[in-house]
Amino acid sequence: MLLKSIKLNNIRSYVDQKIDFPTGSLLLSGDIGSGKSTILLGIEFALFGSKPSELPAASLLRHGKKEGSVELNFELEGKDILVKRNLKRGKDAIKQETGYIITNGIKKELSPVEMKSQIFDLLGYPKDLVAKGKDLIYRYTVYTPQEEMKRILMEDKDSRLNTLRKVFNIDKYKKIRENTSIFIRSIKEKRKEFEGFISDLEEKKKEFDSMNKEFYNLNEKIKIIIPKVEKAKENVNKKRDKISIYENKINELNKLRKNFEILELELRNNLNDHNNNNKKILMLNEQILELEKNLEKEKIEDGNQIKEKIQNLENNIKKLNEELENIKQKLNEYKINQIKSEEIIKKVSEIDKCPLCLQNVEHEHKNSISDWEIRNIIESEQNIDFYSEKENNTRNKLDTIEKEREALRKSESKIELIKLKIQNMKEKKEEKETLEKERIELKKNIGDINAKKIDINKKIDEIKNVEEDYKIVKIQLDMVLEEEKKFDIEKTGLEKESESLNRIIKTLEDEVDKKAKAKEKLNYLIELHNWLENYFLNLMSTMERHIMLQVYRQFNELFKTWFNVLIEDETISVRLDDEFTPIIEQNGYETYVENLSGGEKTSVALSYRLALNRVINDIVSDIKTKDILMLDEPTDGFSSEQLDKVRDVLDQLNMQQVVIVSHESKIESFVDNVIRIGKEEHVSKIY
Repeated sequence: MLLKSIKLNNIRSYVDQKIDFPTGSLLLSGDIGSGKSTILLGIEFALFGSKPSELPAASLLRHGKKEGSVELNFELEGKDILVKRNLKRGKDAIKQETGYIITNGIKKELSPVEMKSQIFDLLGYPKDLVAKGKDLIYRYTVYTPQEEMKRILMEDKDSRLNTLRKVFNIDKYKKIRENTSIFIRSIKEKRKEFEGFISDLEEKKKEFDSMNKEFYNLNEKIKIIIPKVEKAKENVNKKRDKISIYENKINELNKLRKNFEILELELRNNLNDHNNNNKKILMLNEQILELEKNLEKEKIEDGNQIKEKIQNLENNIKKLNEELENIKQKLNEYKINQIKSEEIIKKVSEIDKCPLCLQNVEHEHKNSISDWEIRNIIESEQNIDFYSEKENNTRNKLDTIEKEREALRKSESKIELIKLKIQNMKEKKEEKETLEKERIELKKNIGDINAKKIDINKKIDEIKNVEEDYKIVKIQLDMVLEEEKKFDIEKTGLEKESESLNRIIKTLEDEVDKKAKAKEKLNYLIELHNWLENYFLNLMSTMERHIMLQVYRQFNELFKTWFNVLIEDETISVRLDDEFTPIIEQNGYETYVENLSGGEKTSVALSYRLALNRVINDIVSDIKTKDILMLDEPTDGFSSEQLDKVRDVLDQLNMQQVVIVSHESKIESFVDNVIRIGKEEHVSKIY
């Protein structure tokens, strides 16, 4: 993996800045706080995203900005790869948004977690580290923050060993031992459970044998009683067949009796209908005679002539009403004219000046108007008298015609009444004819019913004793049923007892079978327990020690070599103990790292860091970040002579790309490239 460029947008002190990375050694130079380490953190964020504990999103997004992003371009195995991650400030927190990875021009939009998984695939890092919060391989082979390595040196041995196991990807052996111990405890609990479960196995076997014997004896008793039950059932069936014959005859007898009762009822109904028929015929004869007498007295006029006269009279009434309306209209007109003329005479008599021209109205003019209106009044009065008289005459004619119409209507109603009487008489005659026909039919029905009664009575007499015979056979059936019931109860009792016993036997059989299988499992668990505890755990410990010993030898040699390069002092030497803890000997005495000077502490940390880098790259063969190294302030506290040693370190590293963050200007003399970083008004810039 070789870095090509990075773009920082609203990331910490950077607003919008692109940094290009050449191959070879590169120094990011600048004062403390100028933004050098931010570039390295930006690279780590682009690759692995934010981490709540080590690289929180809130520490990356520039204050006051809602959005930010990092775009990293690098080369990997001949592929051009561009990674972009985005940050967005929400209501409650800063979150990573969807980003993308472009590989040789092919773009994939991914969630933050998907991007991390994809990066792990690209870099060849172990997949089981994806879900963990720390990017240990990257932190200890590519980029370790300034104080990170010093912290691991100061940790307690167990924490340090656990961290190194994860880094070397051999913590699985410890997990196997821990999981095996847990599994052994569960085996012990299972053994106790099985031992308790099979403690009464022999007793259950004896009980099972005893129940089987009892079950056999019961089945023998059932075999003896089955023929008795079958014989009793045969007798019952014979009696039931006989009963069935008698029951059929009794049913026949009951049907005959029922039919006889029905015929009796039909006969009574027909006789009642015959009597009622005679009464109705007599009543109808009387009513017909009465109607004939009444109609002889009535004179029937021509109804059509009367209707025609009524229609003519109504036409005359209509004409007279129309004429009367015209007369009223004329009277109103002449009365209105009379009133208007009187009003004009009154107004003219009171006017002295014309309301239009305001000239004096002469007396002669006023008299001429009054004379004219008086003539109109006289003419109107004459017309009123004429039309009033005409109105009275018309009303008299109308009254006369209306009285004549009422008389004709009464005659019309009388004719309709006579017609109704004639129709009524006709209907009664027709009803009488119908009743006489029904009387003849009823006489015939009564004769037929009496004949049927005689026939049914004969049949009833033939089988009237069948009920007594049925009672005798019924008593016999009850006796054989009682015998069948007794044998059946005895058989059912034995069968139920057998079924109950069989269920108990099956339960015991299942229980014995389960306990026998549990015993087999117990024997297997005992063997498995012994193998895990006496062989497997020891094997895992041996394998881990063997691998850790190989790691230790290489790590220890590299650690001493790098330290001797950085510090050429025969009075001080370093080595690692079995737990990878640095042991310092000064003037023949062991001392702690805490007692060393600042430069010496930095030398120990840098040596440990470089040794760890080489060992991991050698052991984890698939990782693709072996050609790049980032050192953040690796010379903190170094003297001028020690700074010169860094040149030798860079030469011996023999890496394609080394990025150093430092404010030491002397380092500029032995690196291939220098990028200067400064800060103006809280914004970092490249010069």
